[in-house]
Amino acid sequence: MVQYCRKCGQELDDDAEFCDSCGFNLNTDPTQESNVVKTSESKPTEAKNNKNEFISKLPLILAIIGIVAAVGEGLGTPMLMGWNNILIAMAIGVLGGLIGIFIMEKMNEPLIAAAEFIVTGIIVFMFIGRFGEISAALFIIAGILVLYLKGMRNNNKKLWAIPILTFVLVFVALIAGGALYQMNAENSVVVGNLSQNITDNGYGYYTGYLTGDIHVDSNFDYLSVKVDYYDSEDKIIDSSIGWYGSNPQSGNTYKISSWYWETNPPAKAKLYVVDSANDDVPLYSENITITTSSGV
Repeated sequence: MVQYCRKCGQELDDDAEFCDSCGFNLNTDPTQESNVVKTSESKPTEAKNNKNEFISKLPLILAIIGIVAAVGEGLGTPMLMGWNNILIAMAIGVLGGLIGIFIMEKMNEPLIAAAEFIVTGIIVFMFIGRFGEISAALFIIAGILVLYLKGMRNNNKKLWAIPILTFVLVFVALIAGGALYQMNAENSVVVGNLSQNITDNGYGYYTGYLTGDIHVDSNFDYLSVKVDYYDSEDKIIDSSIGWYGSNPQSGNTYKISSWYWETNPPAKAKLYVVDSANDDVPLYSENITITTSSGV
């Protein structure tokens, strides 16, 4: 009886155990052969599926790392940035990240989730700047990957209120908090005991000091006292720092001392106190008329 090789189809003797052409073992069980082929084929398929699953979970992984990074970066941000800014950045990093994950995973709204991630990253960067670069980048990349991997589907347009409200509420809180802080800060700084002693030294220069005290009734990250000197035509002829301090403590009084050394006699001076949060809006200011005397 003539038989044929199950692998290559070569005609063989009926008592042959191996194929003369390809060497195939004719005694192999066809069922086992099929299982071997299926097993070998399933391995690359399984690896491919695992890779695809990891890629699909990448936005979730980045968002979780972004939340952790926001907290870590916030805690590592210098106090000079302002404790309020640091707290807001950390809170938005955590809440915004969790909301974005919930919208992406539970509500299956990739477009809204992406918007929430990107808004969260922008806000974190706005409040602590370069100290929040890593978490901000992670959130923004997570948002972009959500759009790329899961599409731009938006089933419930009402959910757009979430990222919009996140952005709006932060700014409302920032404006309200800033106004309240400014009011409290202005009432927490008292300048007194101002005196001047600027004389003509007889060598073409006017030299001396403007001195005083600054009393602080609240804790600040940084305060400084600046003094601008003006001539009779109301032009600034000199500026100096009368005092500065990092983390001045509530209840303390500090000494102000501003040195003047110029060829022109000052007609007046303007003293103002500024903090690290807003150098453009002084917490306190006072105009001082200068009376020079002859030191000769």
